Amino acid sequence: MTAVSHPNQPVRILLVEDDNHIGRIIEVAMRGLGIPYEFTSVLSAEEGLERWAAHPFDILITDYNLRGMNGVRLIKELHARGYHPPTLIVTAYDSAEVRQAAAEAAVNGYITKPFFLDELIERIRQLLPVTHTVHERAVNG
Repeated sequence: MTAVSHPNQPVRILLVEDDNHIGRIIEVAMRGLGIPYEFTSVLSAEEGLERWAAHPFDILITDYNLRGMNGVRLIKELHARGYHPPTLIVTAYDSAEVRQAAAEAAVNGYITKPFFLDELIERIRQLLPVTHTVHERAVNG
């Protein structure tokens, strides 16, 4: 189950990042998407699950190394609850083990810190529902 988003409705994006500074950088970078979106940022996987249960999102962006439940465990928990959103892991802890865990959780994208903002935006664009990708091309040429 994923949230259904239409071209005339904003894409709902949840960021789970326990570093406020990085979360703010990502929030500012999101302006470069060029489509309508709703952005919610939380500091923990547990809070992310609560927000998701209240109103599912279209895309999940999560840090891997969070206090409490890590980002991969968050994704697996969403899957167990029947949600299968496009996901992007952002991590400073790049290793074979983290990449393997992300692959096993069927993560759609993976980016390491530090990252370039244009690279982040491109990765997020790759996760957009097809209807928004087509709409973005029509609007931006």
